[in-house]
Amino acid sequence: MNNYDREIEGEREDTIDLSTLVQNIWKGTKKFWWLVVVLSVLSAGITYFRVNRGFFPYYTASATFTVSLSNDSGSGSIYDDNLKAAQMSKTFPYIMTSGVLKNVIAADLGVASVPESITAENIEETNLFTIKVTSSDAKKAYDVLQSAIVNYPKIAETVVGRTRLDMLDETGVPQEPFNQPNYRNSIKVGAIAGAMAGIFLILFYAFTRKTIHKAKDLTELFSMKHLGTLPEVKFKKRGRKFNQTVSLQNDKISPWYRESMYKIRTRVEKAASNDKCKSILVTSAIQGEGKSTFAFNLALAMAEGGKKVVLVDCDLRHPSIQNMITLQVGAIGLEEVLNEEVELKDAIKYYDHVKLSILAGTKPTQNVSEIIGMPKMWDIITELEKQADYIILDTAPSAILSDTSNLAKFADGVIFVVKQDYAKVNQILEGLEHISESSSIEIIGCVLNHVKSGIGRYGYGYGNYGRYGGYRYQRKKSSIEI
Repeated sequence: MNNYDREIEGEREDTIDLSTLVQNIWKGTKKFWWLVVVLSVLSAGITYFRVNRGFFPYYTASATFTVSLSNDSGSGSIYDDNLKAAQMSKTFPYIMTSGVLKNVIAADLGVASVPESITAENIEETNLFTIKVTSSDAKKAYDVLQSAIVNYPKIAETVVGRTRLDMLDETGVPQEPFNQPNYRNSIKVGAIAGAMAGIFLILFYAFTRKTIHKAKDLTELFSMKHLGTLPEVKFKKRGRKFNQTVSLQNDKISPWYRESMYKIRTRVEKAASNDKCKSILVTSAIQGEGKSTFAFNLALAMAEGGKKVVLVDCDLRHPSIQNMITLQVGAIGLEEVLNEEVELKDAIKYYDHVKLSILAGTKPTQNVSEIIGMPKMWDIITELEKQADYIILDTAPSAILSDTSNLAKFADGVIFVVKQDYAKVNQILEGLEHISESSSIEIIGCVLNHVKSGIGRYGYGYGNYGRYGGYRYQRKKSSIEI
């Protein structure tokens, strides 16, 4: 068994192609737009709840008046009065906020203490003063204010003499709290914060999403030969009976797809001839990358080129080849041959107009890992190699199932199908590791599948992943352990 070698050629920063980044942002936006909405609404709701829950109303009663010294005897001069008024303007705020006045107010109101806040402000160089009383009870704030106005002269008399307060304006009993929260603004701020969090997550997704966008990514990351690129195939809706099978036999398939498939066939046959590969595994990292469709069309292309080809559906958990062909495969297939219920020759179905034979899967099977690794599988492949030029084995995804690893012992080479911008880099690495750790199979190359056309479809350099080599292994059939 060969070890899976990783060669990291120095450390360099990831370089992100701008077009790929834009594409990832757009894809993240389409995928997670609802998250931005949910976070925005949720954050707005939480902000409203916190503001509303933490709101305690406070009321402020205030009065503005002038303070002057009483001059009953009329002996004082205007200068003296003004001087005393100026001195009083300095002492007035202190007296208003002193504990002595609060004690007098408490006695006046018949309460034990006055917790309300009392402040006093003087308009500079005037005898205008404003008293403010703040309380959680509007009526209590007004009562304390009136008591302060009444009792202030008694306290001030011992300090500056007799004083007189002339009321200019007062608020009366306050009707609304002065600290009324701005719910609309709070909701707006919360919604913006939630939306920004959602946008940040989309950007994080775009920057950290490591998938394959172009053929260069495959060759740089995994040191595999790039066999070709297959375009995305889209069909226009033409009714239920319209054939939407991605097949070379379908007249609706684009010329680009056909030409690409034939180029891949040529490269595969050349590589297989050089490495003496007759039995070829076709796999992918995860499900949904189009490996079965590729295996079917590769077999068709080889058969159209005059080669005798047998296509074997070894993905017994999800057999799909039978859905791609026009003939009826019947109730017997690979599983029945492995269980020795039927002979191999009876399970193979033939296309008359091309040299293509099908050994399909008939129904989903659960114990695939057990039966796919049986010595009987080796016998089947050996027998098929005698009958045909190439054996194409469609297998299960290698990153998530052990079926491919068990089957790799019996094949000569493997083709890895990678769907553009689909499987993550680490999933592809894991799939390749599973294959290389279980056998010494030859990696023929990789195919970039389902490539979209348009601007901004390619990008990414994965410098920190390094280059991964060590895949070209020579298989010796005589040394296989069964």
